[in-house]
Amino acid sequence: MNDTRVRLAGWALIVGAVVASAGYLAANALASGTGDARFTSPHWSLLNGIAIGGDIIAVLGLPAILAGHGRRAEKLTMFGYVGIFAALVMLNIAEGVIEAFVKPYLVGHGGIPSDPPAGYAIYEMFALVLMLVGFICMGIAVLRAKVYPWWTGVLLIAAPLASFLGLPGGWALIADYLCFAALLTIGVLTVRGSARTALDPQPRVGAEQQG
Repeated sequence: MNDTRVRLAGWALIVGAVVASAGYLAANALASGTGDARFTSPHWSLLNGIAIGGDIIAVLGLPAILAGHGRRAEKLTMFGYVGIFAALVMLNIAEGVIEAFVKPYLVGHGGIPSDPPAGYAIYEMFALVLMLVGFICMGIAVLRAKVYPWWTGVLLIAAPLASFLGLPGGWALIADYLCFAALLTIGVLTVRGSARTALDPQPRVGAEQQG
């Protein structure tokens, strides 16, 4: 990736993280009711749709991490990239569309079925495994590569673990906010240029003897 594309990827992380976080926060704050009742709120589909748009933009910015790390912790970074990409696409975007648009439609047309579609549990389990492995690998890669602040790696490791706490209501999205906080930090550092030194991580032979 050239410098311009890296900056664009950084901006995508920033915009995506901010828009997605704002959308989720607003949806849970403004959508009245609990359980299936929240799907009847006039704000639910719109605000969750905005959040999904933020997720899509954030996915487009993920290559900034690959560019930032370069060859540092290369395998861990690649495993982490695949896992985070899959988690955002399969859970936030794909399942988010169901939450934002399909369930509100079902509530007004006979109610949401109590049993999920066949194979849905396998799909969700696969996505959760990718999320767990991906975020932890990327978190460790960040700690080892030392391109981004150490606490960015901690946030990435904590994100999937928080998703298994079973927190009620809007608190269940704490994992997403931890993820977006880390991506926002990476995006800011990428745009500022603080992380782009890793684009050429291997010093040239004899560089110390020059000059």
